[in-house]
Amino acid sequence: MREQLRPNAVKPDRPNRPLFLDVNELAEMLRIKPRTVYEMVSQRRIPFRKAGDRTIFLLDEILLWTEANSQS
Repeated sequence: MREQLRPNAVKPDRPNRPLFLDVNELAEMLRIKPRTVYEMVSQRRIPFRKAGDRTIFLLDEILLWTEANSQS
């Protein structure tokens, strides 16, 4: 079965292109509510970027952030 890529996913012909997630995609990935993501952004507890009025997240930064925050 051919793997389907989301519109903003890294394409095989462009492996160095960064992958950005929106709030809903990040919430799904972290298994939390989108409202919680917005609260974390407002408290600057999670790395994020602004693109106009949109809040977006660089996947590589989020993966590093989850590793750093999962170690107790």
